[in-house]
Amino acid sequence: MVIRRKWFMLVLAVLVAVGIFPLGTVATSAGDARYIPMEVQNSGFEESAGSSSIPGWRTFSADAAKGTSVVATDTLHKSGSQSAMMTDGSTTLPLGLISNPIPVVAGETYRLTAEILVAQSSVRAYIKFFNDAGKEQLPNATALANTLNQWSLLEVEGSVPATATKAEIWFYMGASGMSKSYIDDVSLSLKTLEPEPELPVSFGEPIDLGDAVKIPLSQSAVYGKNASGENEQYIAVVGSPAVFYAVNAETGEQRFKQQLPGSDVVWAMTIGSDGNVYVSGTTNGILYRYLPDERRLESLGVNPSDKFVWDLKASYDGKIYGATYPNSKVFEYDIATAVFKDLGSMKPGQQYARGLGVTDDYVYVGIGTKAYVVRYDRRTGEKKDIAIPTQGESGTISEIQVYRGKLFVNAGSKLYVIDVATEQLLNTITYQSKISEPSPYQPNLIYYKLADTLYTYNMDTNETDKVEGAPPLPGDTAVKNHAWMTLTQGEKVGRTVLVGMAAFTDSFFFDPTDNWYRLIYPKVESQGVAVNAMEAYGDQLFLGGYQRGLSIFDLKTQQYTYTNKGFHQSEGIGSYGGKVIFGTYSGAKMYAYDPGQPLDYSEYGAGNPGLVLDIEEDQDRPFTMTEGEGKLFIGTFPSYGKLGGALTIMEKVSGDDGTVTSTVYDVYRDIVPNQSIFGLAYKDGKVYGGTSPVGGLGITPTETVAKMFVFDVARREKIAEFTPVIPGLDGPPKLIGELTFGPDGLLWGAVDGTIFAMNPDTYEIVKSKVVYPTIYNSSKYRPFYLKWGQDGLLYTTLGRKLTVVDPATLQTKQLIEGTVNLLALGGDGSVYYTLGAKLYRLPVPLKEVTLEVGSNEFTRGEDSLITVKGVLANGHEARLSEGEVQITVTDPAVADVRDGALIGKNPGIAEVQATVSLHGVTLKTVPVTIRVVSSMESVRGLLEEGKAEGNIMTSVFMQLSNALAQAEHQRDKGDASKSIKHLQDMLKHLEHVRVKDGAIETGIYENLKTDIAWLISHMISM
Repeated sequence: MVIRRKWFMLVLAVLVAVGIFPLGTVATSAGDARYIPMEVQNSGFEESAGSSSIPGWRTFSADAAKGTSVVATDTLHKSGSQSAMMTDGSTTLPLGLISNPIPVVAGETYRLTAEILVAQSSVRAYIKFFNDAGKEQLPNATALANTLNQWSLLEVEGSVPATATKAEIWFYMGASGMSKSYIDDVSLSLKTLEPEPELPVSFGEPIDLGDAVKIPLSQSAVYGKNASGENEQYIAVVGSPAVFYAVNAETGEQRFKQQLPGSDVVWAMTIGSDGNVYVSGTTNGILYRYLPDERRLESLGVNPSDKFVWDLKASYDGKIYGATYPNSKVFEYDIATAVFKDLGSMKPGQQYARGLGVTDDYVYVGIGTKAYVVRYDRRTGEKKDIAIPTQGESGTISEIQVYRGKLFVNAGSKLYVIDVATEQLLNTITYQSKISEPSPYQPNLIYYKLADTLYTYNMDTNETDKVEGAPPLPGDTAVKNHAWMTLTQGEKVGRTVLVGMAAFTDSFFFDPTDNWYRLIYPKVESQGVAVNAMEAYGDQLFLGGYQRGLSIFDLKTQQYTYTNKGFHQSEGIGSYGGKVIFGTYSGAKMYAYDPGQPLDYSEYGAGNPGLVLDIEEDQDRPFTMTEGEGKLFIGTFPSYGKLGGALTIMEKVSGDDGTVTSTVYDVYRDIVPNQSIFGLAYKDGKVYGGTSPVGGLGITPTETVAKMFVFDVARREKIAEFTPVIPGLDGPPKLIGELTFGPDGLLWGAVDGTIFAMNPDTYEIVKSKVVYPTIYNSSKYRPFYLKWGQDGLLYTTLGRKLTVVDPATLQTKQLIEGTVNLLALGGDGSVYYTLGAKLYRLPVPLKEVTLEVGSNEFTRGEDSLITVKGVLANGHEARLSEGEVQITVTDPAVADVRDGALIGKNPGIAEVQATVSLHGVTLKTVPVTIRVVSSMESVRGLLEEGKAEGNIMTSVFMQLSNALAQAEHQRDKGDASKSIKHLQDMLKHLEHVRVKDGAIETGIYENLKTDIAWLISHMISM
């Protein structure tokens, strides 16, 4: 049970910060430069209070009697509890504050920074240089601070003259006027262009774990014939890249297959008047043509309108029309002349030309993100709006057909039927995606699907009707195309039937005259689709596919254990109350999976995973979520054409017995006006959020600067909103997120290629670093992920690069080259990331290996179990099953290796050693010494075995057994010499009987001789 509670939020306090700057600094970088802090004593003026004597600093012309003073004060301060207040109330005296000398290196460049609040006039800052004799060496470096009544960061750089050895920091007020300023957070840093020392973190070579989410998803299909009259079906399976197929439409047998490089999804496909198939994707604007008679796919070039093609439709007179995004343009391709033509924007200001309908005279164009239907005159180019019920509202018109004087307009789940002549609305039908052409049996009927049920619409009577007796159609996805096909084989040969294909290529045949039905699956391969979301939980890795699909990867066995082809596109994956939570597109629907229960997916209700929440409120994409206080906090982007994301708080309600009885949730829309939620973190009753000004697709942001906000969970109020000013950024941040709390208690965040840490109580930036150029040229929807490793390091997709950060020093290392959008950490410290459809693992390298044996001493035929273990560089146990382990014995005559154990062969001494190769690292264990020994008991065992198998004559067995019994008897009495004598007698008897045919088998003879001789030697040496 899900309960929606409506809240109206009263914001008690909104703290708009003009700038938030560092409390302290670490080595920072800007561009190719790095700045290494120098020691400035008492740089924050915390070591004194109210005294004109400030440790680490001296003054000149400070004379309170004359109106000049420099004191440490707690009146105003940027950080800490104090600053230095310089007051120059004299019109004749200058005033100065000077640091103790700081050693510098000639020729190097140094940067001075300070936080300054000017209350009156101005103050000038200097870096002054001096030689060993204390004489000033020119030039010095200087900058003026004159921004009144707010803290501002002053920066100045200067190069050390060749004769200088020391620097002093000066703050100076001239003699001619009166001034007052507060100074805080002074720093001096050495500027260097040397590359930053690399963080000492290493991983093995990337392991390719294959396509993570493989599904046969197709967003388009058409039907046609080849020259031999064979019915064919044309399909483009989503993937990286997409793959075009031609199959026999009646059997599903594959006839042709070719990748479409650079395309991942194909929505646009049509049959031209020439009988050929025309195809275009969503990334490169290329128009392809497939020639069925030649079984050949060719490129016709790039259309002149836009790269993203939503729809293709053909005219009867040899033209192909294409609808594009993001400028609502339509293009025309002339089959005869092979010439493209850009017809321009069909609705300036709108982004989507989404669906097309073509007649002899007109091209009807479905528009979004505000819904319109535009009629384009093919001869004159005149454009006219055709009225629809949702005209001008947020939405997209994705399909248009014209039959028997009626215009059929797809507006999501609604089908508008409009009279072409009068432009009057005739009907509004609830349906799903596609309609058929008119029936050849009853030309007044068209067919359509809703869920798994088939319906008709009567164009004469304007009525809909359920098709009684029709079996259920594929219900989990929309139909991608309908057609009427005359079959050429099988029981219905010669009959014309309705055919259609659902999104997972399941294709049906239906004869409306007798309700005959058949379902086939064309022989197309599941394709790896781009991974859109990834998260590790327990021993499992969850991966959501672009458009559709979900896979589970077992981190221990390194195997994929589950794939769900129909699961909705996951935008974000998190956890709540021991369950994995999937935030899906579209509609911001949340699904929950309990790893401890059997898998039983339900799209619309209880299941595992099953639907637990539909946020609604015009929200679409839940990219970020965090857990705390028994609640799940979800951040979303709005739907198409909308601005203003939402913070949703979801909570399970339990009965007295602990059983969950319901789920309640509250949605706080527009918590930061006109901004979407880009990152979330929870701590101590507060939710901290970062935003993106970007809204749903198809609308221009009204804001230009990202914000942070703080939400008090108990009071259900936003208590702060501000834009942090992060050193090194070229202007205010445009995206803030992801966010996470570190072991140090700081709130860590990412702004594209920049990392920062904030005091969560004061909202002050404690440390930051521009690691990569922060130019916002990647996705404005997907956060830059931050994951804390067990090693205390922060792993991130900062700047869309797989990077590890030392939180103490901000030292970084890029782990692999190229763009990386997703990362997760395994329990053994491995880093998982995706590139397109593929999952990769960066393994922690092997550090050491050990070998143990069950027993170092054993007899012939006995075994001694071998145990080889490895330890990774981070201290975790290595999974050696992923590598190669080779066991060697220095003397194979002593022992052999079989099925993970040593098998004693002959008495003797040898060493056993393991060589382990794992993920590019090969190590050897310390050799272990083993002894294969003989005993009177083992000799008796050999005798008994030989007798049982018929390899020793009974008389020989009795003689040898008696001699052995005498040797055992004397040994037990403590008379070693007599025992040895009986063993020597055994050897003599063995030699005597060896010459007799059949007396003893050679192998038994050799083993007995060796063991008895070893026993004698061993007893003599004791």
